[in-house]
Amino acid sequence: MSDASLRLFACLFLLGVTLSFPCDASASERQATPTSSIRLKDGFQIELLRSAQPDEGSWICMTFDDKGRLLLADDQAGVLRMTLPVGDKSPTIERLAGTENLKHCRGLLYAYDSLFACATNGEGIYRLRDADGDGTFETQELICPLEYESRYGHGANQLKLGPDGMIYVAIGNDVWFPENVSANSPYHDPHDDWLLPNPQDGEHDERVGYVLKMSPDGKTREIAAGGFRNQVDVAFNDAGELFTWDADMEWDVGLPWYRPTRINHVVSAGEYGWRRGTGKWPTWFPDSLPSTLDTGLGSPTGLTFGGGSQWPQRYRGALYAADWQNGRLLMIDLLEAGASYQGKSEVFAEGSPLNICDLEFGPDGALYFITGGRGSQSGLYRITYTGDEKTVETDQLPAPSAEAAAARKVRHELEALHVREDAAQLPLIWSHLGSDDVWIRSAARLALENQPVETWRDQVQAEPDSKARHTALMALARVGGPADQAIVLQGLAAADFATASPDELLWLLRTMQLTLIRQGQPAAESRDKLLGLLQKVPASDRFAANWLQSELLIALNADMALESIGQKLATAATQEEQIQYVKLLLRSPQHRSRPLQAQLLQWFQQNKRLPGGKLVQSTVLGMRKEFEATLTEQDRENFQKELAQLNEPAEEGEGAALQSSRPLVRDWTVDDLESQLASLNSPSGSSQAGKTHLAAALCLRCHRFGDRGGQVGPDLTNVGKRMDRRTLLESIVNPSKEIDPKYGNSVYLLENGQVISGRTTMVNRNQIGVETDPLTGQSVTIERQEIAESKVSPVSPMPPGLLNVFTAEEVRDLVAYLRKEE
Repeated sequence: MSDASLRLFACLFLLGVTLSFPCDASASERQATPTSSIRLKDGFQIELLRSAQPDEGSWICMTFDDKGRLLLADDQAGVLRMTLPVGDKSPTIERLAGTENLKHCRGLLYAYDSLFACATNGEGIYRLRDADGDGTFETQELICPLEYESRYGHGANQLKLGPDGMIYVAIGNDVWFPENVSANSPYHDPHDDWLLPNPQDGEHDERVGYVLKMSPDGKTREIAAGGFRNQVDVAFNDAGELFTWDADMEWDVGLPWYRPTRINHVVSAGEYGWRRGTGKWPTWFPDSLPSTLDTGLGSPTGLTFGGGSQWPQRYRGALYAADWQNGRLLMIDLLEAGASYQGKSEVFAEGSPLNICDLEFGPDGALYFITGGRGSQSGLYRITYTGDEKTVETDQLPAPSAEAAAARKVRHELEALHVREDAAQLPLIWSHLGSDDVWIRSAARLALENQPVETWRDQVQAEPDSKARHTALMALARVGGPADQAIVLQGLAAADFATASPDELLWLLRTMQLTLIRQGQPAAESRDKLLGLLQKVPASDRFAANWLQSELLIALNADMALESIGQKLATAATQEEQIQYVKLLLRSPQHRSRPLQAQLLQWFQQNKRLPGGKLVQSTVLGMRKEFEATLTEQDRENFQKELAQLNEPAEEGEGAALQSSRPLVRDWTVDDLESQLASLNSPSGSSQAGKTHLAAALCLRCHRFGDRGGQVGPDLTNVGKRMDRRTLLESIVNPSKEIDPKYGNSVYLLENGQVISGRTTMVNRNQIGVETDPLTGQSVTIERQEIAESKVSPVSPMPPGLLNVFTAEEVRDLVAYLRKEE
């Protein structure tokens, strides 16, 4: 590596240090969102107990210790302890010495006379002990090291004590399974199981979000379930059932693989289907479990049940879920449905901002929660019930069902066989393979897969019940060897694809996929038989069946694959369906006919700009480039006019042409702005005027607000729900002070002296993907072995000084519009 390269690398970092902004410790006393700005369900009262001051950090998780004191994690590093107020006394707070090494703790749990802490940017899960009871944790032990490879914060999250005495940890999708996981772990070896892998997704990466179950000493480790994105918390209901709230990838909105935030019932060995890139499993895959409740766009954080409350019975069985992005607290009723549950939600509390990070019922039965995160203002709040319990409607929810309890008991019996082999229990397993309850059917299949294949393979073909046989065929396709493919193919050949119910058709098509993925391509004769079965699938507008059938036609290199998928593309009703069919057409090695080429060119021309998340446009652009790369010289001559039109730039969106030559007003600081805004005659501002200023400030070039703007930076639609006025001003004036990890840049110095800077989009053991131009989506892939040094850039891609050409009145109006104050 040359000296010049090293000097360039050092200059880049030095520039970042020079432009970063220190925390302003001279500010006056800070105030969290007042209770007057929080809307609460009738019959409840909310109190603001304490606002965090500048030296107390921004709080992101909490737990109560054995003395009823509150332990809080600072967003940056360390743990604080707060003694709650008694009577007229104010709460007291102190930093705990010796916890400075615990960086960005996303999880805290006090149990077994110990404090357990998940240090997301540290080395794993720690156990801290206060042996002499003097209030100081003298010992600190790393009981479960975790390998965390990311700069997004999808690491080890919250911990909860389970009814079985084990500790359950919510772990995001950027953490590898820990070492020394039990060989009998219910969930293991998460396969991608993609029939047609997308080259843009990179090589296989087995990391998924999961729930770790471990003993208090950390030595016994199991993976309870997996296939999540970034579930921040878990919670047990009174029946001992586990739930989580998984995050969405908001950039995927408008793409066929988008999955909304969702409440999941977490069961033994449960597979929930999150995978990287475009490979996220559809929610209807029969080898994945469905959600309990889809909750749309949001940022799930804290989760707790009301069983520990002193509230009326109506509220004790509910699940309380904090949505950081939308500034709301949901109350979710979980209604028994067979061996699982179905959910319905309502807003329990909402504020502007109300960026709740964590919540827990305290020893007094009240609900406590903290706001904060990403450097924002923190506050501690308490909610108590003040209504008349006699007026609460107790008949709004159905009474617990003996039938549902019996169904869960059956599921638990089957789940016990996920971790042990027991040939004597095969009749029990087999009796539930055809269950109409998807949760029991799944538990039975997983129990069967855990038994030696030689003990049950001969029963598959002999099974008279079609549903049970289909379940067993899928199990054999998943865990059987290549020699077992003959049995799977025979079972598929015996099925009636033409008359199968829509749900059973999905089981058959997915089983056909799985045998090709895990057991290999069949011989020519068997391939022809499979194609014959696919031709029997009735034509329909059911996207799920069409998706699976189309993938299989391509994988089996059917002559009619491209024509069939082209017809589906022509009649597809939604943007998501169209994108999926175009993606599949590009996976075929066959040469596309001239009419199909014309159809694709027309589709790309008509869809240069599509609504949705940040990745919609870059996905379509990537597919277009992939398509153009397949064109021969003759093809390019045939479509010279169409290609020229296709390469013309799309019409610019709002705000792109609004670069103005406004004169400098003032080099604003946050304190200056707050002082000026407070002195204005009308401090509330005009949202209508702010709408104009939003475009004039060039915000819409990079940010989305409602249905306007770009997708380069964070979505500002609900920014007022998670930021108060000061935090919002600070994020504009000093954008480098707190950078959302999803949008920050990294700098990579390669062994050959090349420097690459941009947003890291993909990380695995061998490669790193970097978006070098956020406006065009231009990306490069770097081999890890080629990287000499790397560092997170402390400089935000957003430039400072954007408000310096606006008057105080205009800034007031802009803030009013962003925070929706009118």
